[in-house]
Amino acid sequence: MYTVAQVKGILSDGTVEMGCLTDACQGCKAEMFCNNKGLTEYPALNPRKVELKKGDLAELYLPPGKTVLSTALVFALPLILFPIGYLVLRFGTGLDELYCALGGFAAMAIAFGIASAVTVRHKRGLMPVITKVVAPAEGSPDPGPDTSV
Repeated sequence: MYTVAQVKGILSDGTVEMGCLTDACQGCKAEMFCNNKGLTEYPALNPRKVELKKGDLAELYLPPGKTVLSTALVFALPLILFPIGYLVLRFGTGLDELYCALGGFAAMAIAFGIASAVTVRHKRGLMPVITKVVAPAEGSPDPGPDTSV
């Protein structure tokens, strides 16, 4: 998945602080699930050492596999673990319906814990990668044509 974002700053660990364009969230269908409401800055990697300045517009790439993994961790894993937690308690112990439902919610909480642990452990691997400068910051000289392949 490719997108364009604005460079907000260069961090000391080599990552680049990127920010959404103001119109990027308009009409987004995932607004209800978005955890970035009001928070429009996020880190990105710059392995190609693209020359960046604050205010530049840069193209970001997030491989489809990482997008699928993120989606599975946030949405699919909790949905899979809820019925497992419910059914294990329902048929394994014969507990009341309320306790089985609470077991399902506990399994969902475990799923979110797993997602959080994977995100923390593989934080840099899940970051988008800067591929090129799309437009330099206002007042900057034009960097010329893109010669990267």
